[in-house]
Amino acid sequence: MSFVPFSIDLETIISPEPITRSQFQESQIEKLANLFLQARDTIKPIIVRKISPISFEVLEGYLEYYAALKAEQIDEQFTSIQAYVVPTELESTVLEQYNFLRSLSSSPVEVTPTPISSTSLQLPDLAQMERNISDRLEQKLMANLRSMIENTIKQIINESLEGFSSQITNHLDKQLTDFKQSWVVVAGDQTPPPDVIVLPTEIMPDKIAKTTKSTKSKSPTKTQVPSKSKLTADILKNKENYDNDPKRLEVINDFNTLNVADLERKLKLAKVSIKAKVIHEQRSHQLFTSIEDIKNRVDRLAEKTMQKIIAAW
Repeated sequence: MSFVPFSIDLETIISPEPITRSQFQESQIEKLANLFLQARDTIKPIIVRKISPISFEVLEGYLEYYAALKAEQIDEQFTSIQAYVVPTELESTVLEQYNFLRSLSSSPVEVTPTPISSTSLQLPDLAQMERNISDRLEQKLMANLRSMIENTIKQIINESLEGFSSQITNHLDKQLTDFKQSWVVVAGDQTPPPDVIVLPTEIMPDKIAKTTKSTKSKSPTKTQVPSKSKLTADILKNKENYDNDPKRLEVINDFNTLNVADLERKLKLAKVSIKAKVIHEQRSHQLFTSIEDIKNRVDRLAEKTMQKIIAAW
């Protein structure tokens, strides 16, 4: 048969006998541990026997085992060691081969093959050792699982916050753009307001004459007749005040910007029969530019109804 090394968790190896750690110099153990960490692995497998389904005992390679434990103390990521798991019937032969090869070099430690016996296989605390190994493995697994869950949660939270922040920024930018467009449209409204009455030129002389005659009878002072240019200036002034009326500006802006649900709610408060859907259809083609524009484009929106809307707004 051929031997294949396995990577065995250090937690599954029980304290080896008969070679103890005190038989090696600490400098040797620490030196070899640092070499393991630099290579991130061991290149010479140790020899172990399986004493239970989840535990092993060292047969050879004690220095390497103690150095691996030291490496785990230095770096907790180093948790395993390469090992040959020797069947029971081949233990003596494998150890004899190992000692023969070692005798060819100068080694300070002689290892006598330890034959397997029923006593060594039936240790009284074997069940407890297995529970300890199982507990240590479970703790490592739970620690890795917690770390993975925490990192996943952090990543999800960061991605959610970034997406939420982007949505808010886009929404605010859109609202600001819509408001600026509506304001420009309202400020540029040049439609003559419906409630400004321009006096016909043909009736103006009669009224001027009556005013002059009445003034002459009451006072000898000569009454000055207002010129046509002055009347035109007064009319333009009234129109400017009309266009800048905050209530009318608010109605125009809301008709252009409110969503259908909010617009429907405000129309109900004004107690008018106009539907927000009709207004939305008109502004989808082109935004309203004035109160007169709204009246002209929205069906059944007469002057009286518009006045109720402005008052309720």
